[in-house]
Amino acid sequence: KTMMQLLQRNLVLILLILVLIDAAYAVMGGGDEPPPQPGDSDYSAGVAAFERDDWQSVVEHIEKAVAQRPWNDNAYNLLGFAYRRLGDYGRSLAAYRQALDLNPHHRGALEYLGETYLAMGCVERANQTLGQLEAACRRVAENGELDRGTVTCEEWTELKAAIDAVP
Repeated sequence: KTMMQLLQRNLVLILLILVLIDAAYAVMGGGDEPPPQPGDSDYSAGVAAFERDDWQSVVEHIEKAVAQRPWNDNAYNLLGFAYRRLGDYGRSLAAYRQALDLNPHHRGALEYLGETYLAMGCVERANQTLGQLEAACRRVAENGELDRGTVTCEEWTELKAAIDAVP
């Protein structure tokens, strides 16, 4: 093999490893926002807008970010949250579904999807989502058990409290 072929092969292997590490983080991390990547100014601006509760700016920046990196489940989660805050439940649901297509165990997206169902008056769908969220939480709980006394799954706790608050 030529030196160029070896370099290309090694580059492909490095990129594959990085993708696998990112996927493992997404599954085990459950949706905590990773720090923005260098050169990802739209994602960074979207996160900054999110922290300011500037939902329209979140949409504008994160739409651009997912156009550049359509595999970013966390970006779709932010997008879904912003659309929900803007009252656009259809787009919110679509963004959460995209995040969950990319990472079915994304705890943040599951929590917010359940909250969107509640905002829409769909309590049964929110309860179904709570069940999915419990399964996602079990994936990272020690011994696969979700003991609400010892294992913290903040997303489950928050969605459960929101469901319980419905009259």
